[in-house]
Amino acid sequence: MIDQASFLRDLPGYMERIGSGIRFMIREMEGLGLPAPEFTEHFDVVVTFRNGGKVVEPEALNARQRKALELVRVSGSINTSAYCAATGASPSTGLRDLTELVEQGLLVARGKRRAKRFYLP
Repeated sequence: MIDQASFLRDLPGYMERIGSGIRFMIREMEGLGLPAPEFTEHFDVVVTFRNGGKVVEPEALNARQRKALELVRVSGSINTSAYCAATGASPSTGLRDLTELVEQGLLVARGKRRAKRFYLP
């Protein structure tokens, strides 16, 4: 039985050099100033890339923002009006709170204006 690496190696133009991909991944992550990829082996090899997102201490968030993160964890996403209803914030304060969470890398925004929803990254 032929193994997968040998098969791919023999396909013209598919594989440059055996083993060069791991060195390439490590070098590229270092070049971007990100943590090196993590390699684990279960039944296959799993490569985990960390985005180097900055860690924000919960104390740096206000109570409404902590509530927003909890709501997104439970429901999967939130919009500004649901956030305002849950926290009592005005629409402008709600949008500002959620935008700050996006800027800190704790949420991502998808959509525009009234259709904008916020998700965990």
